[in-house]
Amino acid sequence: MTHTTFSILGDSISTFKGFVPQENELFYPKEGVDVINVEHTWWHQLAKRCNLDLIMNESYSGSRISRTGLRPLSSCFQDEKRQSRLCGDLIIVFGGTNDWGQADLPVTKEVFNQAYEQLVAAMLERHSASKLYFCTPLQRTDRTLEQVNMHNWNQLELAQVVRDCVARHPKANLIDLAAYPIHEGDGMLADNLHPTRQGMKTLSHLIQQGLGL
Repeated sequence: MTHTTFSILGDSISTFKGFVPQENELFYPKEGVDVINVEHTWWHQLAKRCNLDLIMNESYSGSRISRTGLRPLSSCFQDEKRQSRLCGDLIIVFGGTNDWGQADLPVTKEVFNQAYEQLVAAMLERHSASKLYFCTPLQRTDRTLEQVNMHNWNQLELAQVVRDCVARHPKANLIDLAAYPIHEGDGMLADNLHPTRQGMKTLSHLIQQGLGL
């Protein structure tokens, strides 16, 4: 079987020390979280199981789809440097939870919608040789699904913006991680947001399913 190559454009959930660009902020490994080896990450498990070669993990902790927040503007998913590093047969885009849920300056639904639309359109044009997969953000348990942020929109709406955006572009593919129910205390998340080892295993299978591999 030939190896399929892939890249990731992600946030903290997809980071691991030594496997992302040096200047990118990290979450994993983190004291108190049982994801202690790279073998525990969703993408390492996926690659091993599906015979995939990871070319670039362009993940940055705290990064957003929109050019907002307190992180450097260069952390934005749309940033030229981040985009220029991506290549491969498949590109998996997994972010958006920070635009909605970060305590510092979350964005309005309209700003997020516009930013996600720009991201999808620009990536389809730029990375036309790759098959692009856009993931709805994983459910988080620090707030209920119906609970709104300071701009009065919730996680259900967050996921729907991504679904609608991807649906408008026939060449974009959706991986609907938000459809998988996660509940506080079920062992999936270490801190109501970042997956545990168990969560990573589930996530790797959900993404495999979404890729049709």
